Amino acid sequence: MKQRSWILCNNIFGWSEVGEGIQSVQRAVYILERLASSKNGATASEIAKELGVNRSTVFRLMETLIEAGYVRQATLTKRYHLTMKLFSLGSKLLDEMDIRSCARPVLESLQKETGHTVHLGLRDLNEVVYIDKITGTNPIQMYSMIGRRAPLYCTGIGKAILAFMKDHEIDQFLRNTKLIRFTPNTIVDPIKLWQEIKEIRVRGYALDMEEHEMGIRCVAAPIFDYTQEVIGSISLAAVVITLGDKSIEEYADKVIQAAKTVSELLGARK
Repeated sequence: MKQRSWILCNNIFGWSEVGEGIQSVQRAVYILERLASSKNGATASEIAKELGVNRSTVFRLMETLIEAGYVRQATLTKRYHLTMKLFSLGSKLLDEMDIRSCARPVLESLQKETGHTVHLGLRDLNEVVYIDKITGTNPIQMYSMIGRRAPLYCTGIGKAILAFMKDHEIDQFLRNTKLIRFTPNTIVDPIKLWQEIKEIRVRGYALDMEEHEMGIRCVAAPIFDYTQEVIGSISLAAVVITLGDKSIEEYADKVIQAAKTVSELLGARK
């Protein structure tokens, strides 16, 4: 049975046709799935036999998985087992999937109260992904769609997330991200962006004053999960010519309250 499983994996992945780096990843995936399917874990010899590789190869893979926190080795039996880290990853995904259903009534209420388009976004590495949208009632609307990605540094919905990330995460973001100028208003100086982040933290909301798209302004506030980590944000956006005498910033309190409500539904402290 074990040999057949290996043959099946070999056929599915086409391991004989891939490079060594990809092959290592696929072997690591096989190990994780193999350990997940066994109550008693497995030894390096067992996995080496199933994969048709030397035990030294398995040892190297195990060391990497142990270092990453996904696998542990029992002291007495020397058998390998999964840790709870995979469960944590799965739980995180479930939390993110549930946020849309939690937030929907809040988004509907905010849109009805203001008449403007509202968005729900989640952080995905160095971007924000729009996972829900309710279009405003004004005949002139901004272009946006569910599934669209946007930068963290020059959109309201993105800056509301970026500002409440940990300082070292922001520093890493700034080191690894090229700040591209989308409009004359885009902040592309890291020092000025840090100043903007500090101001957002103080007031509790972020603004996009035509920084990503000319003619579009928005106000956004962060959403936190039960661990008090920022995971997303809610934004209210409008085409400038539809605001009339109102400033987009006048809606800040309503957006903050909406984001706070969703955070509390997700278990964040009040």
